[in-house]
Amino acid sequence: MLRDINTRFDVPHSRNNNVTREQLEKVGVDVLVETSDGDVHMAVSPDQFRVVYLQGHPEYYTVSLLKEYKREIKRFYSDEIMDYPSCPDHYFGVEAMAIADNYQEQVRIAKKQGAILPPFPEEQIQMYLHNTWRDTGKALFNNWLGLVYQLTNVDRKVPFTSGINPEDPLGIL
Repeated sequence: MLRDINTRFDVPHSRNNNVTREQLEKVGVDVLVETSDGDVHMAVSPDQFRVVYLQGHPEYYTVSLLKEYKREIKRFYSDEIMDYPSCPDHYFGVEAMAIADNYQEQVRIAKKQGAILPPFPEEQIQMYLHNTWRDTGKALFNNWLGLVYQLTNVDRKVPFTSGINPEDPLGIL
C-alpha cells in the first residue's frame, strides 16, 4: 500500500475526529501512517487490503479545503455554529495563516458591529497554498487499485483469483 509514496507529506484535515491509534488497534485495525503529532492518517484491516481508513483528504484539490473553510466561516457569521472555525491542519503555511488570522479579526468585528460579512480573501490565500499531498494520494489509490486488480477474480462471483488465501490475500499474516 505504501510503495512509492513520499516518506513525508502533508495531510490536510477539515475536521478533527480524534480516533486514536489505541482505539483502532483495540478493534483490530492496523495503523500504517501517522502524523508527526501522533494522529492517525491511514489505517487498514488486518489483511491490509480489504478496508482502508483515511482521516485526511489526499484526494482533495488544492482549494477544496479552502472552500470548506470559507463555508464554515459563513456558518459562524450566521450563527449556525458557535465557534469560529479553526484553520485546517497541515494546509496553511505561515503567509496564508497570517491572512486567515487577519480575516478572522475582521469577521469578529463585523459580527459584533452588525456589519456585513467582509469578502473572504480567497485569492490572497490561494497564492500560498501548496498541494504536497496529491502525489501521495494518487500513489496510495493506485497501489490499492493495483492490489485489487492482481488479487480479484475476473468472475465477480468469486472474490479472489486462484491461489489467493481469502484470510490472508497479501500473504502477510
